[in-house]
Amino acid sequence: MSRTFYLFRGCLIPTRLPFLERSSIFVLDKMKVHYEPLPGATCCVEPIGLRSLAVDTWLVAAARLLSIAEENDRDILTLCNGCLMSLKEAKHALKSQKIRDRVNEVLAGIGRRYTGKTEIIHLVDLIAKRRTALDELVVKRGTGMRVAIHPGCHLVRPTKLTSYDQSYYTRALSEIASSLGAEVVAEEDWPNCCGGGVSNVNEVLSSKVLDELIDEFATAGANCILTPCPFCFVQFDLRQKRGMPVLYFSEFLALALGASSEEIGLRYHKTKVVV
Repeated sequence: MSRTFYLFRGCLIPTRLPFLERSSIFVLDKMKVHYEPLPGATCCVEPIGLRSLAVDTWLVAAARLLSIAEENDRDILTLCNGCLMSLKEAKHALKSQKIRDRVNEVLAGIGRRYTGKTEIIHLVDLIAKRRTALDELVVKRGTGMRVAIHPGCHLVRPTKLTSYDQSYYTRALSEIASSLGAEVVAEEDWPNCCGGGVSNVNEVLSSKVLDELIDEFATAGANCILTPCPFCFVQFDLRQKRGMPVLYFSEFLALALGASSEEIGLRYHKTKVVV
């Protein structure tokens, strides 16, 4: 596969959190990662609610996206845990010849065919594999930051589809945060839920789960949360009551690489971030 990636932004970042895309682009450009937007990108389909309502639609939509990347010999780089899970699970399901044939019958109607060549990686994977290049570009270290690491559920679940052991992402995030000068005071070997997944059906339960998690972080001495999941970011930034700031993974990296808070839109956080 070519090392030019197709950047798949998902839905949540471009529609609600475009400043997270800004910091991600800043990091990719600084690290000279070659990328292009995925042509004809649509929803992946969202892996919790929507997919359970229409499994066949999910498989066809995901196979179409993957077939576009295959056509141009590209892997997909995603900024979203949910998109990673959705596309990886679809790729796994499409290993079944029976399912693949059924999906390709639908795709044939728009002149497409899925073959299974494309890989899907998260921004965390990319950075973890380019740690040396990252370290050489750092201009500002996160001295004074005591971070709680929250990988998010969909980065590690389901474990049979992740390429690594279950604690890989926690270790990678902790090692990157530490190398950039932050003190890691809380990390989840197996991530707890942020409560976001049930927020639309049981707000009381969602808040209880969130509060318990934030209390754990505060007890550990954290003054900031670091997460690579835009969905968890929303839960932490908009719905928590304690006021602990949260940084999305690429925001943390961009600050270390010299971005100003204005440049990457930290003013758009509801919970104020002081850097």
